[in-house]
Amino acid sequence: MAQSRRSVGICLTLSILAGIATAADHHTEFASRRASDNRLKSSIVYNVTKFVQWPERTLGEARSPIVVGVWHDDGLIPALEIELRDKLVQGHPVMVRRVEGSKNAPGCAVLFVGASSRQQINYILQAVSGRPVLTIGDQSEFSSLGGIVTFIRDGGGTRFEINLPAARRTGFQVSSKVLRMAYVWRESPDPLDAPN
Repeated sequence: MAQSRRSVGICLTLSILAGIATAADHHTEFASRRASDNRLKSSIVYNVTKFVQWPERTLGEARSPIVVGVWHDDGLIPALEIELRDKLVQGHPVMVRRVEGSKNAPGCAVLFVGASSRQQINYILQAVSGRPVLTIGDQSEFSSLGGIVTFIRDGGGTRFEINLPAARRTGFQVSSKVLRMAYVWRESPDPLDAPN
């Protein structure tokens, strides 16, 4: 009887350890996938930022840093810092900063919005409304809420979508190089929006 209980106990312990190991494997796999996703997003942020034409006098004096703000996605900050280190955008060095709320959002040239709810997205987009801030998000409704660049899942990968009317309203001109790589979101069909 005692031996039978001991066997059950050993089996239960092995089962728990196997469950912990499996959970750890899933966590490691998830973390690896997320890190890879953040590297890809950071690369897209850099390339889109590099190939848009900014409204005149938006970026300030030559060599003054432009700020890439991140709101509600601290996990993206290290990947952005690595991607943007020692790189120039329109001749300006780039610094990455966590955005705590609507107060310092307008000071960003680029603003990544990691918010998950429609209300949160509206809140931060309202804070920069009418300002030349290149807004980037990864929620599927980001474009329809007025964001300029939206990351979208495409099969197993990540691509991006450009909201041309929102870009134009804030004074950005989007290069045909960017449009060739992107899906183009439109409020209404416009034959002039097609990439060359």
